[in-house]
Amino acid sequence: MSVPVYIGNDQGYYGTKVVTRANGKFYKMFIRNMVVPNRVGEITYNNDPHNIMYREREGDREWFCGKLAIEQAGDDELFDSHKRRLFSPTWFREQEYLIMFRVSTGLMLQGSTEPVVSVALPTDSYIDYKDELKRRLIGKHSFEVKQGNLPWRRIEFEIKRENLFVISQPMATLFHIALDRDGKLLNEDLFIQKVSINDLGFGTSDIETLHGETIIKRQSFTSRHAMLNVYELLAKRLLDFTRQADPDSNGKEYPIWSLPRVVRSGEISFKGKVHDVSAIVQECIKEVGEALVNEVWNRLDYGDDITYIILTGGASIPFKPFYRERFGDKLIFAEDYGIEAQFANGFGLCKFAQSKARAVPTKDMLEAAATIHQEFHVPDSFAEAAAVTEKKVGKSVKK
Repeated sequence: MSVPVYIGNDQGYYGTKVVTRANGKFYKMFIRNMVVPNRVGEITYNNDPHNIMYREREGDREWFCGKLAIEQAGDDELFDSHKRRLFSPTWFREQEYLIMFRVSTGLMLQGSTEPVVSVALPTDSYIDYKDELKRRLIGKHSFEVKQGNLPWRRIEFEIKRENLFVISQPMATLFHIALDRDGKLLNEDLFIQKVSINDLGFGTSDIETLHGETIIKRQSFTSRHAMLNVYELLAKRLLDFTRQADPDSNGKEYPIWSLPRVVRSGEISFKGKVHDVSAIVQECIKEVGEALVNEVWNRLDYGDDITYIILTGGASIPFKPFYRERFGDKLIFAEDYGIEAQFANGFGLCKFAQSKARAVPTKDMLEAAATIHQEFHVPDSFAEAAAVTEKKVGKSVKK
């Protein structure tokens, strides 16, 4: 019998985050979301497990995944892949999506061949495409993976219809906070109140307002204000900065993929000198962060009827101060619940897979759903109804 394993697979714009539970233990993994064909032949790198290659079977076309793909990709491939992922709601139809899903899921199987898997779609894509994504992933998956200098190894697993769940990305964070390690309800208040989950990512920011598990469409949307905007703004300002620092006024162009390091360090190296650009970085973050919060503030009607604003996603850390200033005590930060913000969706998906796999309706739940009705008396005749009305009028007059 296959060992039960629950997997939350959150394939985002910048990276694929996977959380799994097997044998009572949780595991997490991050793979840079990039897949390109192998055009350089055999790779003889050191035995780094992040150097990943994929193929269907021996003799078939080989693909680089993750960090190795970034290193071996041309600028045109990077641009094309990022553009398609950012602007296409049907990115899951691409071969790269399927390869990344297979690799990231396969590396987390922990001996299982029939995993229980939860995946997610952005807010604006969830309703329209969840069924199509299910059809794409359900079935048997058989392929080979090579990591570092290790030999190729075959991975096989089957995703059965009853073992696959698709939810929206922000909702996954709600389950991360509301469910315990075993997928049981921990914080019922989050399903009673109106909650807005703000999933701030690299390419887009998904804002989803929920009452229980029901999406409030009027207050749910995808914003284009995200970390990518910070990088695009930073690239322009660094070009201006280096032009001013260069006696020949040539300057230097910084590609988007090189900027995360600059944002983290606040420094650039230009023509043999190290320059402090932390002030420029903070200006870019502030400009985009304030634009995002202004949009959310207006689209959520100032948050007046919302009990909690949950902030999650990899870009939530730099934008947190602007949310705190605007929404104050309504703010809940996903990272305060014991896991990095970028893994909150993956952890929530994993917990959700556990909860759905074990879900059975209980008497208490059924009774709670029925309490809206009230018993009332229906008159048998018109005369009885008239007598009841007269009695009520008489009491009203005496008062």
